[in-house]
Amino acid sequence: MPKGNQKKGWLFGLFLFLALLYNCVVPLGEGPDEAGHFAYLLFLAKEGRLPLQSSTASDVPGEGHQPPLAYLLLMPTVKWLPRSEQQVSLRANPHFVWQGGKEGSAFLRSSREYWPWEGYTLAWHLARFCTTLLGLLTLIGLWGIAKRFFGDENRAFLTVSLIAFQPQFIFTMALVTNDALLSTLSTILFGLCLAGEKEKITTYHYFRWAISLGIVFGLALLTKQSAFLLGPLVFWSIWHREKNPWRAKLLATLCWLGMTLLLAGWWYLRNWQLYGDPLGLATFQATFKTQPFAWASLTAWQEALTQLHSSFWAQFGWLSLPVPPEVSTFYTTLEIGALFGLLKYLPRLRKGENLKGCKFFPLLLLPLLNFLWLLSFVQTAGLVAWQGRFLFPALPALALLLAAGLWKLIPATFMRQKVLNLLLTLHFGLATLLPFTTIAPAYVWHTLPPTKAQTQLRQPIYARFAQAWEKGAELRGWKAQGDFTSGQTITLTLTWHVLEQMPQNWMVFVHLLDSKGQIIAQQNSFPQAGTFPTTLWAPGDWLEDSHSLLLPPTLPSGPFTLQVGLYRPRQQNPTQGKRQKVWDEQNKRLKDDVVTLGPFPN
Repeated sequence: MPKGNQKKGWLFGLFLFLALLYNCVVPLGEGPDEAGHFAYLLFLAKEGRLPLQSSTASDVPGEGHQPPLAYLLLMPTVKWLPRSEQQVSLRANPHFVWQGGKEGSAFLRSSREYWPWEGYTLAWHLARFCTTLLGLLTLIGLWGIAKRFFGDENRAFLTVSLIAFQPQFIFTMALVTNDALLSTLSTILFGLCLAGEKEKITTYHYFRWAISLGIVFGLALLTKQSAFLLGPLVFWSIWHREKNPWRAKLLATLCWLGMTLLLAGWWYLRNWQLYGDPLGLATFQATFKTQPFAWASLTAWQEALTQLHSSFWAQFGWLSLPVPPEVSTFYTTLEIGALFGLLKYLPRLRKGENLKGCKFFPLLLLPLLNFLWLLSFVQTAGLVAWQGRFLFPALPALALLLAAGLWKLIPATFMRQKVLNLLLTLHFGLATLLPFTTIAPAYVWHTLPPTKAQTQLRQPIYARFAQAWEKGAELRGWKAQGDFTSGQTITLTLTWHVLEQMPQNWMVFVHLLDSKGQIIAQQNSFPQAGTFPTTLWAPGDWLEDSHSLLLPPTLPSGPFTLQVGLYRPRQQNPTQGKRQKVWDEQNKRLKDDVVTLGPFPN
């Protein structure tokens, strides 16, 4: 195989490796709007129709306004699920930073998320993998554009590497999102625009090229409404061709617009009929309210642009997981170096002058159009719009500019390759390390994998805590650790298995009884010291819950027993309250609604 194909193969393989790594490390729903995108996907599979949105109730809250193409492509990944599993079952984390807490996790982690993945969890990861394949198509398209633009594979390799190892691109391509398909289509459209600029084509091929532009542009508009930003670029690519008469340009424009309307017009007509305008903006703003942007404030601009920059390169979660400052410094240095390199082109770039037969103008036009659209979205949606992923439609142009600048920065050929290889190695290294140093440590797992929980039960037991009409939660195992001597502390660890959502917040009581049945030590506390209350337990969860008992200074002779139960504290007296009912394996209610453990020591 030729050396260039080997390099390209390794590059794409490393991207797939990194994307799969992020797919595994990033918990479900822990990316901007991912839960909403997956809910849209499940809604299509379950209901077989497009979602409706309104200011009072939407079929898919937050994302129901999106065009459907990306979700239709991903629908086979969830269509096989039983109907009962075709719904998002994540639980919001009350300690999330955007809710006034201190944790970066937007949702609580369920036992269903552990490996091996099954059912709903497997479908979610499969949908993520399909998004990754779209990211791979983006890179393949970018390779073709860069090779055509620069005329050599070394600079094409540099161009694609800058994006393939970009942590934010990898992170986004490892989520369920429509940004991936838009990035792919914008790359294809950008490549078509550059091809139309560079090649001498006949009138027939000129119109066929214009129809191709309409097909890709129409598909982009069916993916995300922000694709409108690509329209002026297409218009320019048609009309700037000097050798074609204006009548041919007009007909080509009509071919482009006609094909676009044929593919995407129905969606915007539907919006007009349902919501009163083609974009459904009024309904969107009524259902998606956020903090407005202070346009006149220099501080607001500084904070917004800082967030936009950092989240373009590497800022994970729901923009809640920033990377270390050293990482941001590396990417800023990369940009500054590329800028200085681009300045070296200025003496050669007189008005209309080409570089390798291809003008810089479309490379500047696409980012400009993208930023102008971003400002319009800021006006519509507020502060939430300052996200780097919204610049991904301009990725091919930005990558070419970065690569051109970095290549020009180092004039000596023998030094250039060594320095650029070092930069790309650091770039890849950071993308590999960040899942382990920034992403994984940010998430607290209160639950256990089912297989692990069942193999470490120690003392198996069965007791189900629930009202007569409920499934509730099962106590499946326990272990007592510590020295049973006066003044010492023993620790009781309980293993719970959740059968269904528990609507009330139950407290666990633990009583240590002597041989006469008298309570000699006790503890009352919410599960896991109050960090994981029963109202947050999800069906299928397995968890351990530890309680400490201080033995009295004078300890009577054994044997001892422990009693465990759940109760709801009274407001006036927290040590008293209503106990939850307890049932054995034969579904018989236990006396006094308690489970007796022991005797011990044996």
